[in-house]
Amino acid sequence: MDKKLRPPLTGRTGISRLISYVDAVTAIAMTLLILPLVDDASHIGAADLGRFIRDNTYELFAFALSFVVIFRLWLAHHHTYEQVTGGTTALIWANMPWMLGVVFLPFPTELLDDANRDNPLANGLYVGTLAWISACGLIQQLIIHRTPEIRPSDAGPVALAPTGILTLLMLLALAVSVVFPRFGLWGLLLLFLQGPALRLVSRIQSPRRRQ
Repeated sequence: MDKKLRPPLTGRTGISRLISYVDAVTAIAMTLLILPLVDDASHIGAADLGRFIRDNTYELFAFALSFVVIFRLWLAHHHTYEQVTGGTTALIWANMPWMLGVVFLPFPTELLDDANRDNPLANGLYVGTLAWISACGLIQQLIIHRTPEIRPSDAGPVALAPTGILTLLMLLALAVSVVFPRFGLWGLLLLFLQGPALRLVSRIQSPRRRQ
């Protein structure tokens, strides 16, 4: 395709700029997570620090959880684009809802306080945002999988199973948080099933590959 007719951001330089932009957006979103607690801490004054920590234990837990989750999702995004040498218009646009979810996550994180820990709407909004980001990552992998010309010729197949299983487990965790609000965010423990599920899928696929 003539360079003058090529859609913007689809070449090697363009995809590098996109990844740098995604990295910057992710870093800002991770920083925003702590700002509400920083604002509350500014009013402690001579008050007991231990009491402040006890009063905000759940908020601190939500911050730490969101920080780790965003980092994990960014790491998955990084691995997805490790061998991508170019892009398509569809792939570029598929990053927008992914970034939207990451930027939005600090909002439902802020809602996760002691007053809302059993609130199905607050928990559902939080876990639903995580499921949205994971699903957007899966869509990007599908686009890359179906567009081999944007990857090196010696690159292996795109591994769809990890993100696919993660998205499914996120949706299950979403159902648990909404249907059983007392479980709160504990439904996210289902994510630990990703490893066993991947091993099961690998065992199922091994005989097919040998055939």
